[in-house]
Amino acid sequence: MPISSFSLLRYRAPSISVALLRHVSPARHLLTLAAKRPTPSPNQTNVSRKLQPNKNLLRAKQNLKEYSSLAPVLSPHETPPLSESQAIGTVAAAQANFMRVIVQNGLDEGSSRAGIELLCVVRALLKKIKRRVMVGDRVVVGSIDWVDRRGMIENVFQRSSEILDPPMANVDHLVVLFSMEQPKLEPFMLTRFLVEAESTGIPLTLALNKVELVDEEVGTLVL
Repeated sequence: MPISSFSLLRYRAPSISVALLRHVSPARHLLTLAAKRPTPSPNQTNVSRKLQPNKNLLRAKQNLKEYSSLAPVLSPHETPPLSESQAIGTVAAAQANFMRVIVQNGLDEGSSRAGIELLCVVRALLKKIKRRVMVGDRVVVGSIDWVDRRGMIENVFQRSSEILDPPMANVDHLVVLFSMEQPKLEPFMLTRFLVEAESTGIPLTLALNKVELVDEEVGTLVL
């Protein structure tokens, strides 16, 4: 009996090991294949992320196109049809979120409303499409309350010129005014203003006042 039991173990042991190898070897093969797969580099991951279109950006561009069609750009010589509560005017001043517009003409060209000053807000649509309203702009005002003299700027005409600092539109001539004394003339500030004014391409005039407060020799050199 001891010999038979020994021989039984002797012949069954290899079968168990072979069976284990048969079940283990595929797993080792799979692990080896998984280890050999190249991991993507950070640069490749970043590139793949950058190539993906931004849905919010695409949606914003689409909305911008749709909103722009609701407020088409008006040419300077265009006269759009106006209702009784609409008028064309020029922005005279900007105060916080309000614009003061001087009416040029309304529905009736011979109307006595020309010259009336209206306190206006800017249409929300113009803000969405980033169409800025500046002092000097020629605008279409709607929803006018002629009694309270209030309205809403609905559209803006094309500009012939534009200055960003200070923000102004449709400027046809620039005047740079400096004093010779009290306060004293600063060459750096004068040069800065002249360069900025010259870069706009708008005709320029330099005016100097309080010349009588400086020495005659200095005034002669300046003039």
